[in-house]
Amino acid sequence: MGMRNRNGGGGGGGGACYIYPDAPATIGEVTPDVTFNRGIYMNGSMTMDDGRTVTIWGFTDGGGGMGGQFPSPAMRVTQGQVVHSVLTVNGNMWKHTIHHHGIEPSTENDGVGHYSFDVSGTYTYQWKAAHPGTYFYHCHTNTVLHAEMGMYGALIIDPPEGPGTLFSGGPTYDVEAIWACDEIDSSWHNLRWDAGTCGGDVGLNDLNPDYFIITGVDGARSALTDPAVAVNMNVGQKLLVRYICAGYLPQRINFGGLTATVHMSDGRPFPKPIQVKEIEACSAERYDCIFEPTQSGVYEVTVDFLDWVTGDVVGTARTRITVN
Repeated sequence: MGMRNRNGGGGGGGGACYIYPDAPATIGEVTPDVTFNRGIYMNGSMTMDDGRTVTIWGFTDGGGGMGGQFPSPAMRVTQGQVVHSVLTVNGNMWKHTIHHHGIEPSTENDGVGHYSFDVSGTYTYQWKAAHPGTYFYHCHTNTVLHAEMGMYGALIIDPPEGPGTLFSGGPTYDVEAIWACDEIDSSWHNLRWDAGTCGGDVGLNDLNPDYFIITGVDGARSALTDPAVAVNMNVGQKLLVRYICAGYLPQRINFGGLTATVHMSDGRPFPKPIQVKEIEACSAERYDCIFEPTQSGVYEVTVDFLDWVTGDVVGTARTRITVN
């Protein structure tokens, strides 16, 4: 492990207290079946439906440090593969990690800052894709802020049969959508990477979102038609929706009159599939839902974001499933 950085004072300054920078050799490193190279960008932006621009951070594909997409590029692997996620953090990008949420690697490869180390330089995370399903990866340095800034991406593990089958012996599908539903408090998006790490109160306990998004698309209007989110399919096809509760607030997703057959939660199949019209979820939960619509039409999907205490709706994102 690296040495603890004890410099600095109040939250948001130059201190970065409780940061353990290091980039050690990977213990027991073997030849991988697949490798992902991830860099860091902290100069991204997202234009919302009202015309405002919000600063976004994330992971790049290829290890570079400029530009990037939001959410970060997906990782997709096959069950049984040994995977290397190579994270390169340049000095001017400060400290970050990759935590593969729902995967169960060794401590050194878990990517939980402070518990192991925050990457300074290059580190190779080594892990095995043990269970098919929907997961995601995110930064675990100053987690509350960095995840809010957009430092996450989908992580999909396919069974040996490949895409088109949810898990071995499980359902098949023709069309796939990944809905990572999140809220944005734009007042947080001007903070430094280390805000609050020295104990200062920078407001990270006070979330007041003003935007509600689905897979990086504003849910006020754009997600209704954006092909990265909205679904077009035909009667007779099966749709798999990989739903990720990527925000901090509880969510309630309603499928606009369609019935979802929920086969998996958090990367594990249910003993018996469950049929529902809507799902309530908390932060980091994932559900794999199959739809088999028998009638054409346009079905508006709503994702309500709920107050932690009262359960009141504080915002809504919308998209559509169009069945031809």
